[in-house]
Amino acid sequence: MEFGGSRDRRRAATVAEIKSAARRLLVSGGTAAVGLRAVARELGLTPPALYRYFPSHEALIGALIADLYDELTAALMDLQTTDDEDVDLGARLYLLANGLRDWGLTHPAEFALLFGTAVPSPDAADHEETPGHQAAMRFGSVFKELVAQIWHWKPFPYPPDEVLGSELVAQLTQESEHFGGMPAGAIYLSLTYWTRLYGLICMEIFGQLHWVLPDAAAYFEAQLYEIGQALGLDCPAPE
Repeated sequence: MEFGGSRDRRRAATVAEIKSAARRLLVSGGTAAVGLRAVARELGLTPPALYRYFPSHEALIGALIADLYDELTAALMDLQTTDDEDVDLGARLYLLANGLRDWGLTHPAEFALLFGTAVPSPDAADHEETPGHQAAMRFGSVFKELVAQIWHWKPFPYPPDEVLGSELVAQLTQESEHFGGMPAGAIYLSLTYWTRLYGLICMEIFGQLHWVLPDAAAYFEAQLYEIGQALGLDCPAPE
């Protein structure tokens, strides 16, 4: 007789094997290679057997996305010394930004799955309840908490509401509680800098900068320094 605990462990082990096989296919062939039949072949299973663990391709991809976001978040958190009250916020920004870039360059296929595919609309049914969405929010909170710390330590100048327009200000104000109570203009500027760094990392990983920069590291450091200066941080100048 198989007890419930043993059965649960066997199921968890099988789920882990399925996700590991899916990741191997992702790395070797990209997102398009991660199909239920391909994963079943990888593990020597029949497709119907796989459906007992993942009822659809979307469920498998969603579970893989959640794992990857959590892996990335853990890697970034490991770079921080959260117990030090005198932590240098400029150094923390550099650690997190470079940590994201390093992870992406080391795991380009995984990065492409997380950041290079369409995200369901927030209005989609049960979207906010999916493991992938929740893991993405945990990842995003790392940067939200950092920018809120920077703001409360030394508020940086930001565009006034009348420059941004009422519609944008209203949307940003709704997010204020997730940014430690920052005003709309400060969130706008933070989002501007985030999309700047995020876009640069994406372009480098997807090979869109080779036409002018064989090695984008120095450009990334210069951009990061410029952003740090705008936020009032004591950041090391690029070498």
